[in-house]
Amino acid sequence: MESTEKLAIVGSGFVVAAVGLGILGAALMAPAALSWGARLLEHRADGINTKLHGASKTIGSVAGTLHRSFNAARRAGISELRRGA
Repeated sequence: MESTEKLAIVGSGFVVAAVGLGILGAALMAPAALSWGARLLEHRADGINTKLHGASKTIGSVAGTLHRSFNAARRAGISELRRGA
């Protein structure tokens, strides 16, 4: 075997080893990346949950105010009808 053939075999061995190490590195990093992604999604979901809770309280407050206003208007209307009859 000539020297250049030996170098080619050694070089291809290094390429295969580098590809294998790259795959191994990606496999070792995947759980960490998934964990970071899950933590980010959880953080975003908590933020959305807080905003929805605030919106729900606002809607409830507006609904309560409207309910009181309509009840007062209904009572006033009934009083007017009784006085007119």
